[in-house]
Amino acid sequence: MVLEELSFLRMDTTGAGDSYVGAVLCNIVDDRTVLKDEARLREVLRFANACGAITTTKKGAIPALPTESEVQSLLNGN
Repeated sequence: MVLEELSFLRMDTTGAGDSYVGAVLCNIVDDRTVLKDEARLREVLRFANACGAITTTKKGAIPALPTESEVQSLLNGN
């Protein structure tokens, strides 16, 4: 599965992977049927990708974690 790249000026990559994995797991926990639907799974992975990308734009791990509104804003092109 190939996803679009999100390009950012990176400040610190600490926590980016954790942010990505956390977003994937949160979405799977909320609805496990997403694993059986490729289109929905792509949306989950796109959301997680945005979480990881945003995390790299700030210093630190926990303080850099994005809010859902920050992620939605990025995904909506705002």
